[in-house]
Amino acid sequence: MKLPRPRPISPAVPVAALANVSLLLVFFFLLSTRFDPRHPEVALPKAPGLHEAAPRAVSIVLSRRVDSDGDILHWRVEQVGEDDEELPGPEGLFLSASRIVDKDPERTFVLRVDADVRFAVVDDMLETLRKAGVRNVVFGSDSAGGA
Repeated sequence: MKLPRPRPISPAVPVAALANVSLLLVFFFLLSTRFDPRHPEVALPKAPGLHEAAPRAVSIVLSRRVDSDGDILHWRVEQVGEDDEELPGPEGLFLSASRIVDKDPERTFVLRVDADVRFAVVDDMLETLRKAGVRNVVFGSDSAGGA
């Protein structure tokens, strides 16, 4: 007796079971997630004490002003015993910082930035200082009581 040869069955992934598990996970995550429309305040860590920068530190002051033209960032470098240097922008910061670091590689730079300035600008400022060769950076802030 000669039986017909069975046709080979092609391998297949059971998609229905995978779809069911995925749908259950979506519902689980939607039901277990809590959305709070209020924005909680950010609790920043407290400094252990007052720390001051070195006496010959260079201050880089970045202030933000809003007028009819929009946001204007005002850049300035202050050094003890020298005149303040107005900078045209971040490109001037690189030249000024590299000039200072060339004379004294261990010089400390104090960043005094308005609270209204976006962090992306501060991040770019730190990257510019790193490229200029600055090694010591300190963030300036108000005292606990405010000024």
